[in-house]
This record gives sequence, structure tokens and C-alpha cells, in this order.
Amino acid sequence: MAKGVANFISFCSIPGVRNSTTLAPEKPSFILSQSSFHELVGGCVGYVNYKSINALKVTRRGFHTKQRKYSMPVSKFSQHKAVSFQVGNLASLDFQRFCREGNVEAALDAMNEMEKNGVFVDSLDLIDLLQICEDMKLLETGKRVFEYTMRSPSKPHIAVFNKFVEMYCKLGDTSCAKRVFEEMPKRNLDSWNKMLVGLAENGEGAEALRIFSMMKKDGVRPDEFTFVGVIMACRCVGAVEDGQEHFVSMSRDYGITPSMEHYVAIVDLLGKSKKITEAKELIANMPIEPSSRVWETLEKYSKAGPSGLKLSNKKKVMDMLVSNQKKASPEKSKAFKKLRSLSKEVKEAGYVPESRHVLHDLDHEAKEKTLLYHSERLAVAFGLINTPPGTTLRIMKNLRICVDCHNFIKILSSIEKREIIVRDIKRFHHFKDGKCSCRDYW
Repeated sequence: MAKGVANFISFCSIPGVRNSTTLAPEKPSFILSQSSFHELVGGCVGYVNYKSINALKVTRRGFHTKQRKYSMPVSKFSQHKAVSFQVGNLASLDFQRFCREGNVEAALDAMNEMEKNGVFVDSLDLIDLLQICEDMKLLETGKRVFEYTMRSPSKPHIAVFNKFVEMYCKLGDTSCAKRVFEEMPKRNLDSWNKMLVGLAENGEGAEALRIFSMMKKDGVRPDEFTFVGVIMACRCVGAVEDGQEHFVSMSRDYGITPSMEHYVAIVDLLGKSKKITEAKELIANMPIEPSSRVWETLEKYSKAGPSGLKLSNKKKVMDMLVSNQKKASPEKSKAFKKLRSLSKEVKEAGYVPESRHVLHDLDHEAKEKTLLYHSERLAVAFGLINTPPGTTLRIMKNLRICVDCHNFIKILSSIEKREIIVRDIKRFHHFKDGKCSCRDYW
């Protein structure tokens, strides 16, 4: 495990924001002719293959490309170079197979073997590997791939830089994402969109809006994906009027017809700002039939509170908690013990359990216990046990973080002097020094 960062419980893969299309310039790569190895030892005629990628579209389902191939003869090589190229090509085939299998470590070994023989992975294969790192939450591996890319003698394609920005943001490391974005030799619309949306997803609304301003100053025309990120950013900082203005500007100034994603984002913005009536009016006047996501978003803010649980069920709840702890593995048992110890520390630092969000008919003690053993807290406790002091913890879960866990982890980050990053179903929360990146607005 790399020092300084730890990845822990990953409960689900978080859906990504759709990507726009990028264009690729011509890039030469060496391929061997269909000669036998004996012929290669004596001398080799190879071909430089120019892949003219007309369009490279990166989506959640993969890559769609159209290619034309041209070739030109290359003069004879020495025996050493011929053998090196063959070894490199074999390693390249291994690399692609390991990527298909999801065997990241083996893929990295093959990549290093190729590099020793002067052969470097092409842009499409790099993007493939980065997608695996993103899906498997392998931040440190992604950083190793970035170092490798920077060593490549050929200039990486802009789509590779864009993928690095996206991967870093999806894994909660916006500092690395911003560094890649700032150092890119050139940017396209996809670059701006990935940076803007990534910042908004990580709760850095003000920074996302700054990127939007820079984008317009650079003369880059925003598209529909841009405005999804902009409205999300406005929600992060509670800028309701600005968000509404951007929603109107989208069609008025740029001729973009709002999609369902835009309506979900603006209803979310209005609902979070307690403007339920305005949100309902917006939905009533939608030119398209509201989707279930629109109604679910509105309902989230319209609910008065959770349904109650009869007092007769209290024993069942308590028995379940006790049973779970008894069945726990030794490692999980340590996490339970650590969590009980942490609970005392955070209470002394001012933490007060938000028991009003728990099932109504349980008494105060039972409510506190149900809150204490929420999955993200167990993940944090496990991380604290198994990593050196100061290590950043990264927690991924498939549910929205509750108010009580948010307060608990916020105080804990100050006590432990660590950054704790929690990715819930909606966004990232970066807890550090007793504060959260969402500014308690999520």
C-alpha cells in the first residue's frame, strides 16, 4: 500500500457524467511485418503505421473509433532492435489481455516490459487501463500510470489527459486533477467539462464556477454537459439565483434545449434551497414529461421525515446489532471496538448524535447504537486501525451519507488530524480539520 493514501470499502460503482466527443491527430506507431523470427534475426523490414483516428468517443460503455491505416517502409534494423521490437509486441499483446481480464498488476508489468524494449502503450490502451483504475478505485495505480505516460517519448493524446482528469476526480483527488488540467499543453471542450463537473461532484462549487468563467474567457463555447456541471456547482454553494440564470441562459444565449438531466439538477438546486413551490411550478411547466428522477428529487425535499417503528420492534433492532457484532470477523470486531472508543472522543469534542433522523419509536440509547454502526463509520474505523497516522482515507458507499455520520466524521477529522474523503451516491465529501468541502450544504 502506498504511503499517504488508503482506499477502503467500495460499496458500488458511482455512475459517471456522460462525456463529449474528442478528436485525435495522427500518431505514428511501429508494427512488425509478418516475417518469421529467423528472418528478423538476419534483418527486418518494418512499417510505420499511421493511425488516423477520425473520432474518439469515450462513453461509459467504452470507446468508439473509426480508423484508417497507412504504411511506409522503414530501412533494415540491427538484430538487437529486431528482437527488442518482437519482445515489445508480445508484451503489448499480454498487456491488452491483462486489461481485458482486469489484472492490473500484470498489465503494469507488461507495460514496463514494453518500455524496456522501447515500445510504449498507445492512447486507446492507456485510456482502457485508466478506466479499470477508476472502476476498481485504484488511485495509486492511476498515479503510476500517469508517471509512465509522462516518460513516453511521444506526446500523449489530449484524450489521455482528459481521462486522467476524470479518473482523479472520480477517485476524489481534485488536487491531482487540477494539476493535470493546468499542465495540459492544450485543452478541448471535453477537458473543461471533465474538470468543471469533477469539481462540482467533489463539492468544490466555487472552484467549478471559476473554471466556467475561465472557459468562457478562453472563447470555448459551453455545451449541454457544461451546464449540468454549472447548475451542480451552484447547488454546492447555495447560489440559487445564479443557478436559475444559468438555466435560462443555456437556451437563451446558447440555443441549448434543457434535457432531463438539467431539470433534475435545477429541481435539486431549488429543493435544497427550500424553494419547493418554485420547484413544483417548474415541473408543472416542463415541455417534456418529467422522469421518475425528477419526481424522486422533489420528493426527497418534500418528505416530512422517516416513517416510525413500533416500540415492540426495539428488541429486534437491538438483537440484530448484537448478532452482527458476534458474527463479525476478527478484523471487523476490531473496527467495532475502535468505533466505540472513537464515539467517546468525538462526544468529548462536542459531537451530539442527531437521533431525530432515526426511526421514531426507539428510545435514545437504541437510536445512538443504530447510528454508531453505520457502514461509513466502520470503514473509517477500519482505516484508522490499518494505516499510519496522517494517511488520507477514502470511503465509497452507494447510499447518501446521513446528517449524523457527516457531523461525526467532520469532528473526527479534526481529532485524528487526517483528511477523510467519503463518496456517497450524490457527491464527494472532503473532511479535513473539522470542516467539509460541501460546507454542510448537500
